[in-house]
Order: sequence, then C-alpha cells, then structure tokens
Amino acid sequence: MVEKKSERIIFIILLIMIIFVFFFTIINITNRKKEENKYDLSRLTLEYNKNNQLNLKQTLDKVVEKNRKEAQVQEKIVIDVTDDKVLEQLFIDIDTLVNNHEYSKLLEYYNKQYIDEFQITEEQLQDKFKFDYPISSTLNIKRDKCTEDRVIVTARMLDDHGRERIYDFTVFNDGSIADLPLYKEVELNKVTERDDVTYTLKKKYITRLGSIFLLNVDNKSECLVDIQDIKGTQGSSFKYDHELINGNIYSYQITPERSKDLIIKIFNQEKPDDIIITNKKYDGTIENFSILAKKEEVYN
Repeated sequence: MVEKKSERIIFIILLIMIIFVFFFTIINITNRKKEENKYDLSRLTLEYNKNNQLNLKQTLDKVVEKNRKEAQVQEKIVIDVTDDKVLEQLFIDIDTLVNNHEYSKLLEYYNKQYIDEFQITEEQLQDKFKFDYPISSTLNIKRDKCTEDRVIVTARMLDDHGRERIYDFTVFNDGSIADLPLYKEVELNKVTERDDVTYTLKKKYITRLGSIFLLNVDNKSECLVDIQDIKGTQGSSFKYDHELINGNIYSYQITPERSKDLIIKIFNQEKPDDIIITNKKYDGTIENFSILAKKEEVYN
C-alpha cells in the first residue's frame, strides 16, 4: 500500500510539472507572438509615415512648381507698353527711386538678361543717376512695329536748378527696363579660333547710331592677348570705330588661362559686314583678322 501511495504521489508531481511546463511554454509563445506583432506594427507604422512624408513632399513640390510657373506667367506681361500713361507712371516711380537714392530697388526694375549680359551693378546705377537735387523726367516715346515687345523712351531728367541729363531707355513688355536703346537683338554665336585663343561673338543688338556686340575672349594659350583695336567694316572701303561699353584700356589685355567678356559698340552701322580685331602678338608683330564673316585671310 505504501508503494502504491508513493507511486501516486510521484505521478501527481510529474503531472503538475508537465502542466507547469505546458503553461509556461504557452505563455512564452504568446509573449513572443505579441512582441512580433508589436514589431510588425511599429515597422508598418514607420513605413506608413515614410510613405506619407514622401507623398506630402511630392505634393508640396508640385504645389511649389505650379505656383512658380503661375508666377512666371504673371510676370511675363506686367505693363502695356502701348499705353503712354503706364509709361509715365513707370518713370514717376523711377524718378522717386533716383531722388531717394534707392539704387538697389532701382536695379530690381532692370531686365535680368540685360543685367547679366551688360554686367550691371548697383554701384554703376549710383554713379549714373546720382543727382544733387530732386529731378523729374519728361519723356519722348518711340515705337517700332518690328519690335512690339518693347518701346524706346528718351527721358530728360531735369533737376530743380534747371540742369538736365538725357538718357535712352528700353522698356520691355514684362515691365523691366534697360538703360540703352535696344531695338532688336540677333543671336550670332560666331566662333573663331586663333593660336589657342577662342573669340566668340555671342550676340548683336541694334541700337541708336550703331550696333552693340557681345564678345567673349577665352585665352587658353600661354601668351598675353593684347587687343590694339576693333573695327566694323562695310564692303572694302568703309571702316567704323568702336567704343568699349564695359571696362577700360586694360580690359583689352587677357592673361593666359583667363576668359573675358567685352561689350563693344560699332558706331554708325547697324549691319557691318565684318568685325576686324587688331592684335599685338608676343613677338611684337601686329595681325588683323575677321571674327564675324570669319574670312580666312589675315588683313593688313
């Protein structure tokens, strides 16, 4: 009887241990499953947030791009250049900025392409439009059917003491201005290579009493480029002098491995046949060569 009782006790103990192990295993499995579900939920939440942020950024980018394009469209046509009253109001605003010496705000009126190509700065405007006394402008407006996107305005800026300065402006139909009379521009992109120096005539502007050329000189040689003169020609008999609009006499010298933009005006000729550069070489010899018609012969 004692042995049977002992066996029953042992059996009960083993059963209890089995039941304990079983329940402990079930609890571990359940906890592990909960952790896995929690991890999956966290991962899915993170991915959702990332995708949501990406979608939000893409949406915002589209909105910004749409607003930018709409702003560009609105900026394209700001004023009616056919309306004299509109032009008069524009120059009243310009007079006010000049009188208040607000040259940075005046620069904002300038055409962006004109600023880049003609290297316009606030300091230049201050030097050009600085008056000792308040001024007001009277206008002479000239329109051309060939250039409906702009108008040429001659402004007589008269101060309180009766002194005046006269300036020619171009007013574009986007409301921007240039302080030169630019009737028309022509893309050229004429490239001439000589002795590891590249001469590029980028553009021509038709202006009053002549034409303006944008010339880039890229000196890839080991020698100094020393330009002595630049002339326009018409046929074989007519030669036209030039004016350097930007820079000074030292601007004609381009050191090795340097590039420089020259803005030159050819007087009294809107359509010269050719532009001839006179260059002094490193050995002292003088050469003349074509950069517009790109004639192969060297002029003497």
